[in-house]
Amino acid sequence: MWTDDWIGLPYAERGRGPEAFDCLGLWLALQRARFGREIPDPACDMVGAVRLGVVDRYRTDFISVERAQEGDALLFTMQGRPLHLGYALSDQDMLHTLDDQEHCSRIERWRGPSWGGRLEGIYRIAG
Repeated sequence: MWTDDWIGLPYAERGRGPEAFDCLGLWLALQRARFGREIPDPACDMVGAVRLGVVDRYRTDFISVERAQEGDALLFTMQGRPLHLGYALSDQDMLHTLDDQEHCSRIERWRGPSWGGRLEGIYRIAG
């Protein structure tokens, strides 16, 4: 499966690949690899994203949807704010990376108990 090349990649704060990624960097790289989309990179970490209002600034480029399909942005709350981004593989699975015990990219169920309660929204690129 195409995802095999994207699993197990190390996490790095502000990582944009190809050897390590943060959640935004992975999502941007997957958009480029899977759809040929070049999406502007706000080039910030989570603290910077909050300070700069990145989520609200970029939200206008997306439409909110009820059911995810491959490529959609899954936005999750972390520390009470919408800060974590997952790449939707389907309406139940995502590919993402996180600075946690595993420190690497992986596929997880986002509709399950670990992530479902933290979902802020499902967003699709407008247009």
